[in-house]
Amino acid sequence: MQKLITGLFFLLFCAAFSVAQPSPTYEEAIAAYTELAKRHPKSTRLVEVGTTDSGLSLHLFIIDSRGYFEAERSHAQGDIICMVINGIHAGEPCGIEASMQFAEERAAEPEEGIVYVILPVYNIGGALQRNGLTRVNQNGPDAYGFRGNAQNLDLNRDFTKADAANTLSLQRAFHEWKPQVFVDTHTSNGADYPLAISLIHTMPEGLPRMQGMLLQREIVPNIYQAMAERGEEMNPYVYTKGATPEQGIYAFTDIARYSTGYAALWGALGFITEAHMLKPYEKRVEATRRFLESLEEVMLKHRSTIHSLYASAENSRRSQREFTTQWEHSDEVDSINFIGYRVDSLLSKVTGLPRLYYNSTQPYRDKVPYYGTHLSVRKFKLPKAFALPQGWSHLIEKLEASGVQYRRLGQDSLVNAEAYFVEDYKTVDKPYEGHYLHFETRTVLRPVSVQLREGDYIIPCNQSANAFLAQVFDPEGPDSYFNWNFFDQVLMQKEYFSAYLFEETAAELIKRNPLLRKSFEDKKSSDPAFAKDANAQLNFIYQNSKYREPNYLRIPVYRLGL
Repeated sequence: MQKLITGLFFLLFCAAFSVAQPSPTYEEAIAAYTELAKRHPKSTRLVEVGTTDSGLSLHLFIIDSRGYFEAERSHAQGDIICMVINGIHAGEPCGIEASMQFAEERAAEPEEGIVYVILPVYNIGGALQRNGLTRVNQNGPDAYGFRGNAQNLDLNRDFTKADAANTLSLQRAFHEWKPQVFVDTHTSNGADYPLAISLIHTMPEGLPRMQGMLLQREIVPNIYQAMAERGEEMNPYVYTKGATPEQGIYAFTDIARYSTGYAALWGALGFITEAHMLKPYEKRVEATRRFLESLEEVMLKHRSTIHSLYASAENSRRSQREFTTQWEHSDEVDSINFIGYRVDSLLSKVTGLPRLYYNSTQPYRDKVPYYGTHLSVRKFKLPKAFALPQGWSHLIEKLEASGVQYRRLGQDSLVNAEAYFVEDYKTVDKPYEGHYLHFETRTVLRPVSVQLREGDYIIPCNQSANAFLAQVFDPEGPDSYFNWNFFDQVLMQKEYFSAYLFEETAAELIKRNPLLRKSFEDKKSSDPAFAKDANAQLNFIYQNSKYREPNYLRIPVYRLGL
């Protein structure tokens, strides 16, 4: 009788959101989870875990068959903790509803050995900007949220810079629960094909070797098989090399700014579902729910291995000193089965020019080139510790949210250290997610003597966050705090010389310093423009003298105890 009642409630629950209200509002989602927690108090709990940029609280819905609702006890028991976040792009609501349906099923019959930590709606500010227009290519629902959050940030670009309150709250929850498996639900843009869903998974190369092998050889193939058995075949996410899938597909490079790239820094196996925007909304929801069911099947099959490899990776990460901070696709090409539509060229009714056209009357199943491997192109070696002066304490909240451990210096200390000096960098022409992002940064590492003050921050590199520290403190890495503009103050010189007064000083400097004189003469000989620029010559001498500002171009994160 209980199962019959639960089944009837589930049908009514689905019908309410599949007919009357195809896309749940934020308020409706929280109300549904609140009611679900009341009906299943032994196995579920709805909790608030921090604020968001909208001013509203971030919620977690926890499903735990043991009724612990404590991460430490679940880890000790050998359970898999699976975190699922929905609505990071609130205009892509398939996962919001799919998770509600999945939670309704599991709350009634929780699976022993798996604890689910579900974020009903992550981008609350975006969910509140409800409309039916901004996803112009999307096939329903009639109303949905917006991609940007209350700060108009794309939250799936925020996992290292952590500008949003949402991000900080989620990161604290992530490090409290330490999920071994992480899911981020989306709706795709781009190429057309018959299937209702595609998948991104963590780069195997970005994980410790044994975890990467497990993901690539067992977990991912098993998920594809489980989905096919449910009548829901999947393509890999269609990130094309050229204009169409036939020209080749790249594996997604999920660097640390993205949700799964961030999760991988702590050894979590990450998945991004991409329900196909052109399929009916109800079909997209169904495909996403079936993914969660398929993933559960695979997690149960590999439960002990996932758990043990995660624990082993966490322990080894504390002593690991070198991490890749930059990846690129290798030229190695494989082939995969792809289910698509043939591509034709038509004349546009708007422009009169040829346009791309996916012919849905000509589906195909064929091999296409797949560039599925990544090469490490930059490795960063950690010191024993970093020192961060308290003048930059605004970064501490970001580090704390990511579980970084530190201590405050107890007294003033003059220390020998190393510092990075910026030699060159480029900057985007237009702001990217609120920042003028730097790239192609070049630095040089030099020994320095630094006066640290009582209260400055010492960050040891013997902790679980080591991989994260490498990403944010390697100035040349794509997701470093330097490249995200957090140290731009050092790029501006504060004091200058007056040329007519510095002339005599410059002459005396090159007279007394043969090495400086030689480098000065060499530059004049090799650089004709420099040889004709009197001010550039004086500045060269100034920048290579004791009068140079010590903080100019020096990134204020110091490497200690090499």
